[in-house]
Amino acid sequence: MGKSFVVRSVLTDEDSYANRIYLNPADKALYKHPDGVVMIKNYPFTIDVRGPIERGEVAMNSIQRRLVGVTTTAGSVVELEDYVGSVSCITTMHVLVEHVAASKRGGTLDCDLFIKTFRRQYNFQCFRDKQALAVKVADMKLLVTITKLVVENDGTVGQVSENMGLIVRVGEKSEITLNNLPDDQIDAQQPQILQTFNLEGLGIGGLSSEFAQIFRRAFASRLFPQSFVKKVGVKHVKGVLLYGPPGTGKTLIARKIGEILNCRPPKIVNGPEVFSKYVGATEENVRKLFADAEAEAAAKGDQSQLHLIIFDEFDSICKQRGATRDSTGVNDNVVNQLLSKIDGVNSLNNVLLIGMTNRIDLIDEAILRPGRFEVHVEIGLPNEKGRVEILRIHTRGMQENKVLGKDVDIEKLAALTKNYSGAELEGVVRSASSNAFNRHINLEDPSEIINPQDVFVTQNDFLTAIEELKPAFGQAKEECNNLKRGGIINYGKEWVGVEDRCRQYVDQLKSEGKRINTLTVLIDGRPGSGKSAVAAHLADMAGFPYVRVISNEDMVGYGEAQKVNIIRKAFDDAGKSPFSTVILDDVERIIEFSYMGGRYSNAILQALLVLIKRPPPNERKLLVVATTSMSEVMDTLELTSCFSVKMHVPCAPQSALEKIAQEMGLQWMDEQTKVTCKTAITEPMPIKQMMLLLEMSAEKCGTGQLTIMAQTFSQALDSIAGRSE
Repeated sequence: MGKSFVVRSVLTDEDSYANRIYLNPADKALYKHPDGVVMIKNYPFTIDVRGPIERGEVAMNSIQRRLVGVTTTAGSVVELEDYVGSVSCITTMHVLVEHVAASKRGGTLDCDLFIKTFRRQYNFQCFRDKQALAVKVADMKLLVTITKLVVENDGTVGQVSENMGLIVRVGEKSEITLNNLPDDQIDAQQPQILQTFNLEGLGIGGLSSEFAQIFRRAFASRLFPQSFVKKVGVKHVKGVLLYGPPGTGKTLIARKIGEILNCRPPKIVNGPEVFSKYVGATEENVRKLFADAEAEAAAKGDQSQLHLIIFDEFDSICKQRGATRDSTGVNDNVVNQLLSKIDGVNSLNNVLLIGMTNRIDLIDEAILRPGRFEVHVEIGLPNEKGRVEILRIHTRGMQENKVLGKDVDIEKLAALTKNYSGAELEGVVRSASSNAFNRHINLEDPSEIINPQDVFVTQNDFLTAIEELKPAFGQAKEECNNLKRGGIINYGKEWVGVEDRCRQYVDQLKSEGKRINTLTVLIDGRPGSGKSAVAAHLADMAGFPYVRVISNEDMVGYGEAQKVNIIRKAFDDAGKSPFSTVILDDVERIIEFSYMGGRYSNAILQALLVLIKRPPPNERKLLVVATTSMSEVMDTLELTSCFSVKMHVPCAPQSALEKIAQEMGLQWMDEQTKVTCKTAITEPMPIKQMMLLLEMSAEKCGTGQLTIMAQTFSQALDSIAGRSE
């Protein structure tokens, strides 16, 4: 047990900055530690003597008293205990420096002088972490708090030596500026940039590779010591541009980067908000975004924290200069102002800009060059592993609260949701929960009490939701079904040959070992021979998640420019999916070809010539299938040369008549009728024409079955349009 002493103030101002406690000489003799170290409430102090102090008293400064929780009021006592054990030297001490007077602000502290003063004045004194002391350097009275202590032999109490490393930081509110910093101090002053990198914990799924790319290219240099970066001559990346389809997580990434980085609270700018109706106000809004970073850079230099500025809908702010025709030139001025702030004469090193856009092609090229927004990261559609992560994140609350049914298979759901974006997967989860809620709602009596414990979201709820919510980059199933609404009929060896070639093309494109990334197929044949159905069947055989059908019937009344934009968008979107199919149905109609004068749309033709031959980005796979009934016109317009392969769809022979009738569910009046009808067909006929012929010749008999009769067949054969003479 130690001895208790009455607390009093130190005698002189000089004693306040010595970090010692003072006793009467007779009391000091009670403590035997060779360096005069005692413990007060687990904090070490060095004792010294002062004659005027009475026996039973201990003199402490205000900071020491506050540290151990005592005052100088009457009756306040503190217990001093001998320090037991050896004292190890401190290897490194981290301290936080502030003004003793909390209301005081500003001032410049010579860091090198502070370190030398501290080592000399407190040499051989003992400290532990969280301990506070008063230090006087030149005319500055400072409150120093030990934030971290590294002691030899892993001790908790250490002794100051002349070789001790001292890392100095200043409190933000004190507004003290450090100068004359050695290299090791410059490196130590650099704020720690990363706080956490647990993406799933932050609610981010399926974007690990994108985050790794952003980290490698934009943040890696900021983790190294500032002195090393300066020696190497490397400049930090100042701008990151995230682009990709809507709903893939661009805004989510930008928002979460602020949580991952140890930076100032991010400033989020929604594109159009920058603009103002007043002259010059728009440019001023851009300057205001950088004002805080400029002020901190001027005050703290390299010790400034990182400032994060996020631009949503970036293409609305930085459109290509000269593209907007107005008298004000505001759009151009915004680009110029932003360029000068990012990479101008007085460019800042403590800012990181993140832009997000769906249309990178609209952004001014000067913004995208190195030194500005130099890191371009595509945020694409998640793969199956990413979809599993996203679904787990969005069903985490259901799982934790035992609302998720035991039959729910996340892996299977991920396999069924090809080309779903993150936002669409969230929509699937929301729709599935709505399905579960709906089962427990009585529409006839909505006030009926529902027990939440009975609500479970099952696998069927998710499957129903997937059927209801189709992805923006999914298959055009309705359009494909319209192309083959008559069905696919295997009418003989002619069809088998066509199907075998389709299968061969698909295998060539899907083979992993081959370098074929694009396969373009031109299907020709007579009108009604089933070219569109073959194109849709080829798309089905490929099974690619993205399928788009471009047909002139969807563009009736559109101008050339509108049609070109529709065609271009279909091909651009195809480049965003790992596997894509684009069907051009009736190419001659798409290019508006007419035999009268040989007229056609040159703008649409040139667009097709370019887009069909353009390879997809990033080793993605693209299947382009076009159909035409005017093969010689395609040759003349040089469209045929754009396609990898050409496939002819033959007409159905006479022998196909029986098989087609069977597939259509028709029966013959008798065997003689069948022979008569076959004999009447003297040459191959387009399959649609043959199916129409059979439909027109079939009538209901007494059994209610549609039956083909010889007389009606002959009449139909004479009347069908387009019959060969």
